[in-house]
Parts: sequence; C-alpha cells; structure tokens
Amino acid sequence: MIRGTRLVLRAFRPAEIDDQWRTMANSDRIAVTGLPDEASFKARLRRSGHMEDGWLDLAIDLDGAVIGRIQTFVPESRRLPPGTFDVGIGLDATARGKGYGREALALFTGWLFEHAAAEVVEAETDPGNAPMRAVFGHAGWSQAGTVTEHGREWVMYRITRQEWLAR
Repeated sequence: MIRGTRLVLRAFRPAEIDDQWRTMANSDRIAVTGLPDEASFKARLRRSGHMEDGWLDLAIDLDGAVIGRIQTFVPESRRLPPGTFDVGIGLDATARGKGYGREALALFTGWLFEHAAAEVVEAETDPGNAPMRAVFGHAGWSQAGTVTEHGREWVMYRITRQEWLAR
C-alpha cells in the first residue's frame, strides 16, 4: 500500500476485478496498445499488490473508491535492461483533469526507486494524448524519443533515479 496526500495505491479487491475488465474492454484506444486476454488480465489483477516477473498492478483509490489502475509491465517486443520498469496508468474519465494521475504517477515512481531497485522508470503514450504527456512533464519525466509497438508509434517518457532524486 502506497499512501499519498489524496490517493492510496493498493491491491485490487476480488469484487473490483470484473469492473476493471469492463473498463479495460471499453477503454479509449488512444491509451492502450490492444485488448489483453480476459482470463490473463483477471489473473494478473488477482495477484495485484505483488511484483511478479516485472509485473505489478495496483488500484488507484480515492476515498475508498477505485478511480483507475497503475502498473509495471514487461513489453512483448523489447527487453528491458535490469533496473528498468515500464509503467502504465489509466484513470476513469470522471477522475481526469484533477491531478490524480500526476499524484499516482509520482507516488508509484518514488516507490519503484525506493523499494524496487529501479534505476529507470519509463512509459509510452500516444503522441496525441496531450493530457498524459502533461502529467509526465509535471512529474519530472522527460521525453526520450519514440518506440513502435503493436504497429503504432508511441512517445517514450522516462526518468532516472538521479533525475528523481535531484527534482
């Protein structure tokens, strides 16, 4: 459990998993590379709260209600160097534009550097996803080029341990 000023990042409760699947199945294609296998997705969320083979899924909780999800994941198409974590984040539409994404990203980034031996934390977003790009900038991340995955070009953002400590 990671506590912030307004948010808590925590493991998903069993009763929340089906709702998360429905949210994923209906998510905006600007934010995700593709729809994962339902059974695998739900199995991942059942082990949420525990890092396993580079994967960690957490609920973004505001006053006891899940308003989104944040995770580390291992990309299918490229190998990550030791100490590098890829992050994904998704907020419910009603929670966007209120600073929750920025807070969740900062909490999770700090936790990865402090508790998971991260040296680099990175994430990709669609070039047209201006709100997410702004969140990365507000959290101290820098644009680090592009990457092509799943037939699409994504803008890569990253922050190193040294940059995080210096901010």
